[in-house]
This record gives sequence, structure tokens and C-alpha cells, in this order.
Amino acid sequence: MKTLTLFRRSTGVPHLVKGMALLVVLAGQSMWAQAQSGKTFYRYLNEQGIPVLNHQIPPEYAQKGYEVVSANGEVIKVVPPAPSAKAATQMELKRQREAELAQWDEELRRRYSTVRDIEAAKKRKLVQVDGSIAILKGNIRNLKSQIADQQAKAARSERMGQAVPEATLKALEGLEEELRVSEAQIKEREKQYKQIEAKYDRDIERFKIISPERPRNTTTADKR
Repeated sequence: MKTLTLFRRSTGVPHLVKGMALLVVLAGQSMWAQAQSGKTFYRYLNEQGIPVLNHQIPPEYAQKGYEVVSANGEVIKVVPPAPSAKAATQMELKRQREAELAQWDEELRRRYSTVRDIEAAKKRKLVQVDGSIAILKGNIRNLKSQIADQQAKAARSERMGQAVPEATLKALEGLEEELRVSEAQIKEREKQYKQIEAKYDRDIERFKIISPERPRNTTTADKR
């Protein structure tokens, strides 16, 4: 009893209650600060260009870019604005071009070991096309000869005052059609020839970029 009395006199009940209340308030503030420290907020610009800090962000503002910040204002993440339609198209075209280049490079590495391999493949292809053109030219010479024979027959009939036979006319018509087809085929083969040349030349230039040949080491024998 004396101990309790002494304690009350030394501390004072009113002061003790006030102290305990203060501790409770401080503890509550500490717990609230800890809870808030785990939260994140969004900072973005509104239509007037004024920064806004909120726990959520409207979709129309999200497209313009924003920052993710902590409760104490520290920037956690910066989200850039969504690209415009033009920029998005350019990015897609760039992505497609990079994918095409990667596929091209893979094919070149798989098929060839050196530039000389590509040059040899180019030569083989061009020889094939040249052979096809030569055959077509031979056919054209033959067709022209046959046409000349039929025209001569038709001319003889006309000189004799006779009508040109139907068989001769049909033969001429068929031969001339074959001639037109063969001449068109030659033009197509010549076009193909140029395309093959250009295609393999591009392959060669690209291969030099992705697989540059190492310079030969100069030996004593080479110097001699």
C-alpha cells in the first residue's frame, strides 16, 4: 500500500494517463505510415498539363504516359506515352524488316560457307536460264522458217490467181501464235536472268556483312 502511494506521488496518475495516450497516438501514426509506405500512386498530367497524384489513373491519361510513385514521392517506374499510329506503323515495319533480315541471314549461313559458294550457285542458275533462252531462240528460228515456207505457199497461190488454201492460212495462224508465245517467253527468261543476278549479288553483299572473311596471314613464302 505504501509502495503504491509512493508510486502515485512520484509519477502522478494524470501524467501517466496522458503519457499512455500519447504513446497510443504515436503508435497509430507509425502503423498508418507503415501501411501507406507500401502503397503506390500514379502521377500524370491532366488536360491542363497540371500534375495529378492519385491511386488510380483514367485510361485516357494512361495513354499519355505516367509515373508510378511511392507514398513518400519516390519514382518507382516511368511509363512512356503510347506511340502514335504513325510511330506504331514505323515500329511494326522496323520489326518486320528485322525479322526478314534474321531469316535471310539464317538461310545464307545454312546454305553457304563462303562468298565463292554463292558465286558458284549464281553461275549455275544463270547457265540454266541461258540454256532455256538458247532453246527458245532455236525454236523461234525454226518457227520463222516454217512461217516463211507457208507464206511462200500462200504467195504462189495468189500469183496463180487461186485462193490461199484454208490449211495454209490455219498453219500460218498457228505458227505465228507459237512465235508470239516463244518471244514472250524469251523476254520473261531475260527478265528472270536479271532478277537472279540481282538476287545473288544481294546475297553476296549481305553474306560479306554477316560473315566477313578473315584476311589471309602473309607467310614468308607469299612474300617471296
